[in-house]
Amino acid sequence: MKDYKKDKIAWCITDGAAGNVSQVKGLASAMKLDFQLKIVKLRFPWKFLPVGYLPSFGLAIKHLDTLRDEAIPSYIITAGRKSIYSSLYLKNKFKNKVKTIHIQDPKINSKLFDCVIAPEHDSISGQNVIKSKLAINHINDQLLFSEAKKFQEKLSFLKKPIVTVILGGKNKNYHFDKSQLSELEKKIDLINNNNAISLVFLFSRRTDNFIKDFIIKKYSHKHTVWTDQKNNPYLALLHLSSCIVCTGDSVSMISEALNSGKSVYVFRLKSKKKYNRIEKFNDKLLELGYIRELDETLVFDQINLENETEIIAKKIIENY
Repeated sequence: MKDYKKDKIAWCITDGAAGNVSQVKGLASAMKLDFQLKIVKLRFPWKFLPVGYLPSFGLAIKHLDTLRDEAIPSYIITAGRKSIYSSLYLKNKFKNKVKTIHIQDPKINSKLFDCVIAPEHDSISGQNVIKSKLAINHINDQLLFSEAKKFQEKLSFLKKPIVTVILGGKNKNYHFDKSQLSELEKKIDLINNNNAISLVFLFSRRTDNFIKDFIIKKYSHKHTVWTDQKNNPYLALLHLSSCIVCTGDSVSMISEALNSGKSVYVFRLKSKKKYNRIEKFNDKLLELGYIRELDETLVFDQINLENETEIIAKKIIENY
């Protein structure tokens, strides 16, 4: 792929959520772009309203000066609902000088963007829509190897095989209450009793304190519970682990785990909704054989998936 780094700049705009940052950063990196990460916040009432309900895009954005720079970017890459206002505002300002790429279903007309990348479970279509099976992300072999080397000394005490358990939390789609935690405990105890493994627990920003406290109290005496968020070996463990266990509440979390090339087991939380697009995503991955539901036995095998982010990046450069 041609290296655009010297003369192509991208502004990667999100609300700061880890999953959204991973997606914009991953696409810009795969496109070989020199990129700047920008975080935007919305004013009241836009932060609560569906996109386009009040279409004053400039007024919607707090601290609009964060979207000003001497150099006009070649690409505006956004992910998540709250970043859409920035994309529309900058497209109106710069016109055809910029190409706008939005990741995820924008919930408005896709023609308002030059390109939309949407996962298949969002069920949207259009001439400028590129569909993906997984969430776009920044995970690749080189990055994981580099992070594993960085944490080599700190993680040298772990005996293989390593199983990393990544815990999310409740959100608008899922419950993660004490009853769910009890079910997860039973599953973890089964795999611990039936497999000679080193367990490492990692928490997301959404993990409730009662879950953290329980995991620390129950498992930290025999296994590893990582609580230092500033020095998180998440990427290193994606490389070092023999398999990954994830809660099923995050498309980004599961997609990143799959890009590690390791077998991925999912503990499915109780859905709050009759129609839940993340449940549809999990169902599809089970059907494809990409993931397994968490059970008492683990299989340590490799999955060789094509790097979908790199494939889509190449398609964008060729067509847009």
